[in-house]
Amino acid sequence: MSLQFDHLVQQVLSPEDTKVFLNEHHIHTVNGGQHTMWGTYNTLSYFGLTYIEQIAVYDRDLFEEAAKLPYSLHHSFKRGKEQFGFSRIALRTTNIEGEAKRLRALGFEVYGPDACSRTRPDGSVVEWKLLHFGKPNLAIDFPFFIEWADGDDVRLAQLEKSGALDKQQSISMNSVQFVVRNVDETVALWQDVLQLPAATLHETYTSLQLPNMRLDFYDDNEILADKKEGPFAVTLTIATGEKRTLLFPQALYYINP
Repeated sequence: MSLQFDHLVQQVLSPEDTKVFLNEHHIHTVNGGQHTMWGTYNTLSYFGLTYIEQIAVYDRDLFEEAAKLPYSLHHSFKRGKEQFGFSRIALRTTNIEGEAKRLRALGFEVYGPDACSRTRPDGSVVEWKLLHFGKPNLAIDFPFFIEWADGDDVRLAQLEKSGALDKQQSISMNSVQFVVRNVDETVALWQDVLQLPAATLHETYTSLQLPNMRLDFYDDNEILADKKEGPFAVTLTIATGEKRTLLFPQALYYINP
């Protein structure tokens, strides 16, 4: 099975406040829970099995220890001077051990797979494995890989039962926008390493296509003037309503009818 888009991470000051704001704008967002091994907690906006994770630190000591793992989400946040905004994406796989072997063969530094878990607000535990990889001195971190303990059908049923997934919400997530200094170089590298189809050239950006998500890469010096390379926006499609943009520090939600 090819890699699938799993989620987009947004570093925020307060997941609680973010949740309130997003729900006011009709983007169903729920409490996630605590990552007790990392000292972080989150809220989640689901669009089927793809989602946006709004995450923050609640235990500084645990976070500092977690940030020592190279190429991890926490390492990226620390390296970026803990700048709020969109930071990383995760790709879903059903063969994380095989991916680790493949990436090591390509010469990457690989960490994991590591077993992880999060306690939900109702006390239940969700489990998964994570894989981090990269090479020193890359301006933009690769996606990290995730393999969920439960299958897609089971996870969908759990999300619907818990209320995390609102079946009445007619919003889909269809693309993530990145800004990079060298579009051709970054796109070629990601296409090769992630084993994606040939890139598509557009007037103002270049895109790579995952089976369930488009990744758009822009070369925009104005954006880079106050932001590191990486994701800066997400595009959501809503069945009804007006076109609008939700503004966060270093993160834009483009909502299109």
